[in-house]
Amino acid sequence: MKKRKEDNPFKKIPTILFPEELMNKAYNRAEKAADNLRKSTIGLNLYKSRVIEEQKVRTATSVIADYLSNIVKRTPSIDNLNPFYREILEILIDSDDFKKSLGAVNWASELVRKLGNTYSRKIRRAKTPQETSKIRREFFGRVSSVLKQIYPNLACIAVAREKLKNIPTVKDVPTVVIAGYPNVGKSSLLRKLTDAEPEVNSYPFTTKGLNVGYSHHGIQFIDTPGILDRPIYERNDIELHAVVALNYLADGIIYVIDPTEYCGYSIDEQLNLLNEIIETFNVPIIVAINKIDIDESEYRENLEKVEKFLKEKGIKDVVMISTEKDINLDTLKRKIVEMVNKEVVNS
Repeated sequence: MKKRKEDNPFKKIPTILFPEELMNKAYNRAEKAADNLRKSTIGLNLYKSRVIEEQKVRTATSVIADYLSNIVKRTPSIDNLNPFYREILEILIDSDDFKKSLGAVNWASELVRKLGNTYSRKIRRAKTPQETSKIRREFFGRVSSVLKQIYPNLACIAVAREKLKNIPTVKDVPTVVIAGYPNVGKSSLLRKLTDAEPEVNSYPFTTKGLNVGYSHHGIQFIDTPGILDRPIYERNDIELHAVVALNYLADGIIYVIDPTEYCGYSIDEQLNLLNEIIETFNVPIIVAINKIDIDESEYRENLEKVEKFLKEKGIKDVVMISTEKDINLDTLKRKIVEMVNKEVVNS
């Protein structure tokens, strides 16, 4: 079985504060810290002023630098992402801009800490209370400029966070993808294989969502409307990324064929799509030939084509089924469990 992270790693990215919000937060925290010191610090005006103004600088430094570094720490590294999530990230955002933005935020965090140390030393050397206040104001001005400089980078991360945080969780269980042209019986098969009504999960690479269900054997089944249901030359870049993402997700594939062609697609089209899936996915494939409750004389020639194709491709796991009449579904379920168990042993 393929290794997957169960939780969406992008949910850990904290809410992004923009420069004005972050400066206000730092200023308020600094004033609160200063108020506490005013009540407890005893000494000459210059000494008190140095202590209070330095505390403001150090508190603001801590608030801002810690917040910025926390963004970087809690944002998953693109290079270390689970391949499934990495492909989805590539669909939704410009990964180069995202990396650069994280680098800019990290740079700003380090610079704010340096400024905090520099201006704290200046305050300790100040000759008058007025000078300590002036140095503190200068510090806040410098930090504000740094934050304004990374505004576009914070905006980039904020947009990415909103797009990525709601990607549905991928459960770390054996996963079988159901593929085939529209109207061949994929949705009906999904309902027959699972213990409850399938849920629809919204992913960025399809407007129709992925239909997901679970069997009592603990297998996750995914029907992929809008993705694995047409030739590769008809897919856009986003859909091609989606195919790659599903390749990392799938432990096996059930390819559903309608030999009657009542689905609206010829047997040649269906076999061409199967051939593309064989060449794209490095996982076991079970072929489910559906609608066998219909008189075979109507599609015998098509069955012969399918048989010849599967023999040429070396595909031996083939089950003749009818989702309408529940024919051979137990046989298909048994083959699926065997396929998944074999994958778990070999992984």
